[in-house]
Amino acid sequence: MQTLRLGLGWLLALAPACADRGREPAGTPPAVGDRDGDEITAAGPTLALGVGHTCALQRGEVYCWGYGAHGQLGLGDRRDRSEPTRVPALADVVALAAGTWHTCALRRGGDVLCWGDGSLGQVGDGALGTRPRPSLVAGLRARAIAAGGSHTCAIDHVRKVLCWGSNDRGESGPGQAALARPTVVPGVPAADAVVLGDSFACARAGGDVTCWGADPLRDGQDTAAAELPALAGAVRLAAGSDHLCAVGRDGRVLCIGTGSEGQLGDGRPPTLEPARSPHGIAVARPRVAEVVDLDDAVSAAVGGEFACALRRTGALACWGENRDGQLGDGSRLRRDRPGPVLELADVVELAVGPAHACVRRERGEVACWGYDEFAQAGPRPPAAAVPPAVHPIAATGLAVGQVHACAWNDGGAWCWGDDTYGQLGDGARARRDAPTAVPGLGRVREPVVGARHTCALEHGGTVMCWGDDTFGQLAGRGVPRGEPVDEHAGPLPLPPVDTRSRARPGPVAGLADVVDLAAYEHRTCALRRGGAVVCWHAFADAPLAQERTIAGAVEIVVGAAHACSRDASGKVRCWGANHSGRLGDGTTESRDADVAVRGLDDAVALAAGRLHTCALRRGGDVVCWGDGMLGQLGDGSRADRAAPTRVPDLGPARAVAAGEDATCAIGQAGGVHCWGDGEGGGGRFAPELVGDAPADVLAVGAHGACSGDGERVACRGAGLSPQRPRTWDVVTTPRAIPLP
Repeated sequence: MQTLRLGLGWLLALAPACADRGREPAGTPPAVGDRDGDEITAAGPTLALGVGHTCALQRGEVYCWGYGAHGQLGLGDRRDRSEPTRVPALADVVALAAGTWHTCALRRGGDVLCWGDGSLGQVGDGALGTRPRPSLVAGLRARAIAAGGSHTCAIDHVRKVLCWGSNDRGESGPGQAALARPTVVPGVPAADAVVLGDSFACARAGGDVTCWGADPLRDGQDTAAAELPALAGAVRLAAGSDHLCAVGRDGRVLCIGTGSEGQLGDGRPPTLEPARSPHGIAVARPRVAEVVDLDDAVSAAVGGEFACALRRTGALACWGENRDGQLGDGSRLRRDRPGPVLELADVVELAVGPAHACVRRERGEVACWGYDEFAQAGPRPPAAAVPPAVHPIAATGLAVGQVHACAWNDGGAWCWGDDTYGQLGDGARARRDAPTAVPGLGRVREPVVGARHTCALEHGGTVMCWGDDTFGQLAGRGVPRGEPVDEHAGPLPLPPVDTRSRARPGPVAGLADVVDLAAYEHRTCALRRGGAVVCWHAFADAPLAQERTIAGAVEIVVGAAHACSRDASGKVRCWGANHSGRLGDGTTESRDADVAVRGLDDAVALAAGRLHTCALRRGGDVVCWGDGMLGQLGDGSRADRAAPTRVPDLGPARAVAAGEDATCAIGQAGGVHCWGDGEGGGGRFAPELVGDAPADVLAVGAHGACSGDGERVACRGAGLSPQRPRTWDVVTTPRAIPLP
């Protein structure tokens, strides 16, 4: 740890990660730590910004907008929102904090609720996984909160600092294991404030600053909590992805880091440390720098590679990276010293995300600028609807995967989309936006597609496969475990793609009596004549070994970790993981042995998604069971169902198909009705008519869907239509965000 003393007599104040308050907006509660009876109150911040989303506080309620794929908007789904939308059932909020993909709120009484990505425990409710609605951080009574990239910290009612979430660099405390619940950070005295970067955190206790994790002045080897004298006595402190800025009592701003993009604001290039060996490279050395031309700052905020300061006059100055317009100066040119943000002179609160910024103005209005791909920095004109890709194929069947699709009829099979692993089967390994014939096949009865491979069942009962074989998808040995590991060097590079894939169809040896075929991602299963089920993938102990026999079975479907079969009479049996009830036996107990689906004895077709299963009954009803969080069961709710539940408002159906988290059906009149999440379902919790063209064949994939009417095939979604350049809006000057 470098020891640097500033001698400015600073006093540290609250400044959450990527956000800091300026002058108090009218009507805010008392300052953090004030007590009102038995309640803890806080003074904000009232704005919180992630990578692609923004949240704002208005009269104790929370409004969020932007990117929502991780549930970070708190609205119960994974849909994006282009306008501020109220988070339901959440009131009395006094402060907000946001990480990369998660958001947290502090309520007046001290409760903390978090939502969004919790894969590393950053939601803090004791379990890993996505939380699309606010979830209580149990056992915590807080007076302040802050969020970093994938971790969260709070100061509790007795001023202890507790953290949870990612911890691979010690940013949440000792050790490297992620923490799913708030845990006291040892070595940190009773604190008055806490700030977070992506891989570090700092707290103030009295006039001293203590940091832990890979903070900007340390080499990342020693991550234990240690005092940082360089920032002792700061009036305001803000942390970004990998650097810190602090405001002194005299209005000067100091920043710590490498300044790789000018984010130290001192007008100097990075200081390079010479390479330590002839084959090494020079690296930038962290330093403490004073921001030039700035002596009247009252607060600062730090983003990914830029920083901003709020001046005493209510104006703003920003510096650093500007490729997304995050400096607000009307350009996209980088600055290594402060420049004014245009059109703002009455700012009372400032917050920044990794590449966009927002402010609260004197009268309470919110304005934002910068990276705006998901409208997180301001409303945008609605994007033009992408028309479906239409192919002139008289298909009798379709199959859709993650990034490619196939169609077939008695004349052959055709595939299109991504071909990196040879999954289109024409030997070219080149993307095709138009269907391309697959050579070398007999008369095709049915193809199935996985994440990066394709298999076809021929009318004689043989199976042909092509594409990726990294995980044994072609019934070969694959690459052991898909990612060989050397105990000293760590993960070893995989062999070249063309050595672990096959770009033309080849037979699966030993299979000549198959009656049905199914695939999900890297796993393929075949149903043999007589009811024997065999599956293959690299994680199978013995690929093609008989798993079970289900007498009379005629159809098989496969999900992420479960499978189901249907016999000729209409009875359905399932086996595998059952955490959300996807086996349909009325329980959530996983089963190695196959079990009967409760009350279902007249099924004529099955469909399986990632965590759910559906069946078409003899009378035309569609029933679904399993995970319902994203609406994939179509019953109007988000509830899981452990037994078949009828899809209402659909009417008699002629066919059913399921993708990862979406389901579609063809109605009696030929219309395609979809529900669930993704291009197939579109974020619906009940069936809705999709398009106006009738269909007689249908398939749903991970991110798209295709339907055919006997003359042509129409497809929507990622990988199924011609690729377009990825573009997004950039807002280079502040744009008003109307709040309700």
